[in-house]
Amino acid sequence: ARVEVPLESIHADREVQDPLRTALHNHQVIEFSCLDPSPTQHVELARVFGDLQPDESYNVSQHDSEWVTVLYSVEGSKADQWHSDATWREEVPMGASLCLRQCPGFGGDTVFANTHAAWNGLSTGMQRLLAGRRAMHEIGPGSSTEHPVAISHPVTGRTALFVNRIFTRSITNLPKDESDAVLPFLMQHVSRPEYCYRHRWQEGDVVIWDNWSTQHYAVFDYEERRVAHRVAFAGQPLEAAGSGDVDD
Repeated sequence: ARVEVPLESIHADREVQDPLRTALHNHQVIEFSCLDPSPTQHVELARVFGDLQPDESYNVSQHDSEWVTVLYSVEGSKADQWHSDATWREEVPMGASLCLRQCPGFGGDTVFANTHAAWNGLSTGMQRLLAGRRAMHEIGPGSSTEHPVAISHPVTGRTALFVNRIFTRSITNLPKDESDAVLPFLMQHVSRPEYCYRHRWQEGDVVIWDNWSTQHYAVFDYEERRVAHRVAFAGQPLEAAGSGDVDD
């Protein structure tokens, strides 16, 4: 959803803030075109949508603010595989706010997939197979956790498919050969074009996404420098969707 609201109104007016929070969870991704906030304004904008947390320690390029991580493409800050952020944590971040500070002349888009739509697009038989299943998410030895394969969104209650290419290793309560067959299908299914939105960046754009109901893919099809500022939201544990969320 594209939002055209002056920055000053967002910071000052609760009657503006409440609909923005609702729009985020209803539409999964919201865009402020060419907003170009200062880093301080960016942090204050993010606070409208939820509590903040410092970014992951492996994103080492830090701004003066503890809340702002600077992502430089030339230093390896690329995410060109489908994923939701930090799903290896027990408390999965609610989302993030990204402001593009320097844009390549061509390319560098980000594609978002709607994981509510991905769940709804599965057959009833597949939904029944996945109900009650859990998956292992891992970033490295000693940094892993399990989450439901089908989660109930903490705000809307809608069901979302919750496995991704970067962090999900296996469906732990299926036999290994069945997990090895089902998991690649689910990862491919999420990225079907009909579930996706592709954002073509302009400098100063701010895009905020709901990490509990989307995955994203940063297209690495450029050679020039690309610089972004990211502010991350705090998270919480995710619960399994109820059996009533299987389509009959």
